[in-house]
Amino acid sequence: MIGLRSLDLIPQAALPWLASASGLLTVVAMAALGLQTDIRAVARAGGRVAAAVVLSLAALLALALLLIRLMGL
Repeated sequence: MIGLRSLDLIPQAALPWLASASGLLTVVAMAALGLQTDIRAVARAGGRVAAAVVLSLAALLALALLLIRLMGL
């Protein structure tokens, strides 16, 4: 599939703004998904499910921090 950028239909001056908007919209979408999570339902599912949730979030946090450190941000 050929995108608009590949066809030079998006001006170069708009690219930084569009990249920022893309990042912001991604964060908003992820927050919306997180806000949809019913913590009580996860707790009712049992300790193994709750542990899996906590461990996956800890792994994501560790990976994010590692990448930030490696990239020098």
